[in-house]
Amino acid sequence: MNHARRHWLSQTRRLTLAVAAVTAMGVLGATSGCGFKLRRNYDMAFKTIQLTGFAGNSPMAAELARALEASGVSVVDSTLAAAQAASSATVPSSHIVFEALLDKRDMAVSTTTAYGQIRDVTARNTLRFQIKRGDGSTLLPAADIALARDMTYNEKDALAKQDELAALHKAMQSDIVNQLLRRLAAIRPDQLITPSEPQLPSVVHAPSAPSAPDAAASR
Repeated sequence: MNHARRHWLSQTRRLTLAVAAVTAMGVLGATSGCGFKLRRNYDMAFKTIQLTGFAGNSPMAAELARALEASGVSVVDSTLAAAQAASSATVPSSHIVFEALLDKRDMAVSTTTAYGQIRDVTARNTLRFQIKRGDGSTLLPAADIALARDMTYNEKDALAKQDELAALHKAMQSDIVNQLLRRLAAIRPDQLITPSEPQLPSVVHAPSAPSAPDAAASR
């Protein structure tokens, strides 16, 4: 291999590495710009969780289950399975139930042209949920996480825009899962124990004073 060819290969290799570096920086810049953050595993106070209320094919439930499993939590189908996993006849306090009250993704038209053509649309993901202890008592009351993202629309490029819309929904779904993980990680071990009902103080009845005739008779 002559010197000219070695020099050409060296320049080509440097150019390839430079292009790869620029591409990687572009991807990182794009993800940080859309609010995407790398997910990390969390330490959870509970050991098992049951996901209820979701549709059977819910992508939100599937991603949440994967994230919980990655954090060391077992996703079970029922409270009975949680008890069996703990080799106990009763549901352990380390089990919680995540109930989805609303799991919805939709799209709304934001603006149109003077000719009635769609110009901008808004993609929306909404999750309403509550969290219960294994005995059915409320651990966290109902709450909502709702996200929305705008995008331009062009009917001439409808297929590409559908892909872009799906990507927006997926990014918002991952953002919601990240928020859920942070909320679940904030649950303390003492919160998993059902608070006992306050005991009312016993009423001590004072002896009644003697009536006037009795008092007169005693004299």
